[in-house]
Amino acid sequence: MLAAGCTIPWHAPRGRTKCSELFRAETVIAATPARVWSVLVDLPAYRDWNPWLRSAEGRVAPGAGVRARVLLNGEIRTADHIVLVVEPGRRLCWRDAGWTAAFVYGQRCRWIEPLPDGRVRFVQELLLDGAFAGMADAMYGDSLVAGMTAETAALRVRAESQAWARPGASATIRR
Repeated sequence: MLAAGCTIPWHAPRGRTKCSELFRAETVIAATPARVWSVLVDLPAYRDWNPWLRSAEGRVAPGAGVRARVLLNGEIRTADHIVLVVEPGRRLCWRDAGWTAAFVYGQRCRWIEPLPDGRVRFVQELLLDGAFAGMADAMYGDSLVAGMTAETAALRVRAESQAWARPGASATIRR
């Protein structure tokens, strides 16, 4: 699809284009990559720790769907996603799959990078792309930044905590 010179792709992950808005949050976490990954892929536990994605359900597998309830501009909204990339212990990406994807391509990727001292750097980026990306930024940008920042900080607290691991919690990738 072509709109105002901006290509809106339906495959991903992708990089920035001239019509992109990119939001980034990162932190250093005193935990192993496996522990951070375990928190990240335990979707049912999001309701226990994630202030931005209030709940999430689905499968963490390429092509699978994930439905999340997200806090956006003070309201809880349902957002559907398609998982794009799963590299256990390293990277997870998904893209928006709801009706808004017809106007703005949205993709979120998260990386876990081991550091020499045994900690990890956690990075997440949210890419909005397409002719309406600037409008989406104007309408939701502050809320997206606040949500990503809160989620990143909460992930650090959760991964560094001894209490988060509960019996039956799973970090396996389901296909």
